[in-house]
Order: sequence, then C-alpha cells, then structure tokens
Amino acid sequence: MQGKRQNILGKIIALLLAMQLFLIGLQAKSQIDQGNSSIEALIWMTQQYISVLVKIRSLQEKRDENDSLKSKSKR
Repeated sequence: MQGKRQNILGKIIALLLAMQLFLIGLQAKSQIDQGNSSIEALIWMTQQYISVLVKIRSLQEKRDENDSLKSKSKR
C-alpha cells in the first residue's frame, strides 16, 4: 500500500514538473512576442530550467537513498 502511494506521488510530481517546463516555454514565447530578443528569452529559459532540474535531481537523490535503505533492511 505504501509503495503504491509513493509510486502515485512520484508520478504526480513528475507530471507537475513537466507542466512547469511546458509553462516556462510558453512564457518564453510570450516574452519573444512582446519584443524581447530570442537570446534574452533563451537565457531566461535556461535560468528557469536550471531550478527545475535541481529539484528533479534532489528528488532523484532522495528516491535513490530510500531505495538503498530499503534494500539494506531486506538483507
């Protein structure tokens, strides 16, 4: 039961992060439409993506840590 709930939460988090990346892309397009240069929008997007990637890496490290603890406890 606990593992199934963790799996569902993981999928929800992944979906939300994907949506955040999509919205960053829409905001960048909006910036270009408002007159910002493509380079400025690209730099802004890169800065936004880095924070999302840091979140993903942190979640991945936590998951790996939990998986290693579970495998040690089964031994």
